[in-house]
Amino acid sequence: MYNAKELKDILDEKMRKHQYEIVVNLEKVPFMDSSGIGTLVTAMYKLKKYHGNLKVCSVHGSVAKVFKMTGMESHLEVFETEDMAVQSLINERNSHSE
Repeated sequence: MYNAKELKDILDEKMRKHQYEIVVNLEKVPFMDSSGIGTLVTAMYKLKKYHGNLKVCSVHGSVAKVFKMTGMESHLEVFETEDMAVQSLINERNSHSE
């Protein structure tokens, strides 16, 4: 489990390594506040600058309530499972290469 700063550091490190397609699995995250939401949104916009994408999966409990209350589901792509999020990235990559 990470806090917002640790999550930001991990996402920034992935971007420094030119990894621009990222899935964040929130399955083991029992709580998220505005700093966590802000970290995800900021990362999403940074990734879009590099034609990348951020997908979020396994959102549940109080985190799902926060996503719903803040309208994050309309800004971030949220999937039920990690496999579904990864498949979405693959489908997008394939559609851009055609």
